[in-house]
Amino acid sequence: MKIRMNNIFQNIISLFSSIQINITDIEEKYSEVNVCVACSDGRIPSTSDFTDVLSMLNKRDSLHISILQNDELVANYDTSKNGNFDTYIKTCSDCLKSNSFTIILTITKNNVEQKISVYYLERFLEYLSKLSFNFFLEVINNTFNGKSGIIFEIQGKTSENFSTETIKFVSIDSSTKTDGISFRAERINKIKNLCHCSIVTKYSFVPEDFHPITESGSSLLNDLFKKVTLLYSSMFLFDIFDVDGLNNISYKLNGYKTINRQVNHSDIHISSFDEYYKIYQWTYDGGNIVDKIGLARNILSLNFEKESFKLSETTFEAIKSGYKIYQKENIKQYIEIRNKISDQLIELQNKADKIIDSFIGDFKKSLFTVVSFFATVIVIRVVSKGDFSGGFTTEVTFLSIGFLLISAGIMFFARWEISKQIGRYEEFYKQLKERYEDLLDKSDIRRILNNDKDFNSNKKFIEQKRRNYTILWILSLVILLIVVLTLFCINYPCTIVDGFLTIIQKIVLCFTKNT
Repeated sequence: MKIRMNNIFQNIISLFSSIQINITDIEEKYSEVNVCVACSDGRIPSTSDFTDVLSMLNKRDSLHISILQNDELVANYDTSKNGNFDTYIKTCSDCLKSNSFTIILTITKNNVEQKISVYYLERFLEYLSKLSFNFFLEVINNTFNGKSGIIFEIQGKTSENFSTETIKFVSIDSSTKTDGISFRAERINKIKNLCHCSIVTKYSFVPEDFHPITESGSSLLNDLFKKVTLLYSSMFLFDIFDVDGLNNISYKLNGYKTINRQVNHSDIHISSFDEYYKIYQWTYDGGNIVDKIGLARNILSLNFEKESFKLSETTFEAIKSGYKIYQKENIKQYIEIRNKISDQLIELQNKADKIIDSFIGDFKKSLFTVVSFFATVIVIRVVSKGDFSGGFTTEVTFLSIGFLLISAGIMFFARWEISKQIGRYEEFYKQLKERYEDLLDKSDIRRILNNDKDFNSNKKFIEQKRRNYTILWILSLVILLIVVLTLFCINYPCTIVDGFLTIIQKIVLCFTKNT
């Protein structure tokens, strides 16, 4: 990897020492960078030279300088406290002119907008690689700080970058951002029902957080994240997986063979990291996850080394082939289930037809009864009198209106009954979907049921028919009522007029008395 590192410590020491000192004992951690150097021939730096060197320090970070002589502190300087550098140098001048003193430099790194400085990449990677697995996760978890990811900015020019979905090592002039992982909560929720691993519950990471998308020229950086990818993918595949504070891994894999072991983190071979990652992605990416993880465990138990986790190169292909065979063996059962669902859908269709047929039948029976009554009145009048104009007497008129009201009552009852049947129809459809959720994936059920389009179409058809026949029913009753009242007025014109005049007179009289 071609990197021109930001050697800020070397330049600062050069300001305080008259002789060239090669700094080798630099320690860079997540939150700070430290170095302690013994100087035998000091000199007094100028403020302008110090300001030039300080420009190499990222603005979000701060520098702390401590000068000691005979293991006693002479003075401290901290850029975060805006101290006066000239005053600090005057305090230390006698010490700097002496034969020997010790200078301690500390850069405090701050996380600002999910960006953290890296001044000495190799030293920082050495620090990360020496951490226990649990403490490494703790460090990454702290850098995330509840956000979508973290960017480590290398304070120097680099020709190569390293990135996962959420963790990136980039040069300081890079505009890279992290978008986060949208399915994180869903994956972690799935693992709770399939695997036992307290680490996933505690830190809420997924393998995508560590799987390299862009590899660096630094093998130390690549290997570090490849091993974490392998371990995290294993957590999502094995029955039980835990790592203690001493990097001892306890796992249980229940497949064709049941394997229960304890191995050390250092014994894990990273050569199969991508194979584990592919198996993890295939297992959790759609389909029946219970069947897929069961098959994956079966084949893993036959194809991996118990101490090193090394896999056969054909393991993933074997899992996919095994799943195809499994699907073929179960296709008959799958077709039978689909046929049962289809039969029940046809039954639902028939149920929808019966609902509307019942309503139409009530309409026809009611209308037939009313029309039969009117036909009978007219026929009797024609046979007895030779015309039908006098057939609608007061009694017959009231009886006719009574029949019309009964018909209206039947209509409202039929509408109420059809509403209840629609409710039962919806409940039956809901139960049909729930009944097959244990056998089929929800997405497969939605596909078989055509995303409820047929159900919604049937329901819409029932409601349209109910509305249309209700309008026709009401229209028929209104027409018959108008005919009855018209014939009654033709038979008794004087009575109607006299009654109307009497009502007007009473209204006028009442109004006159009140005024």
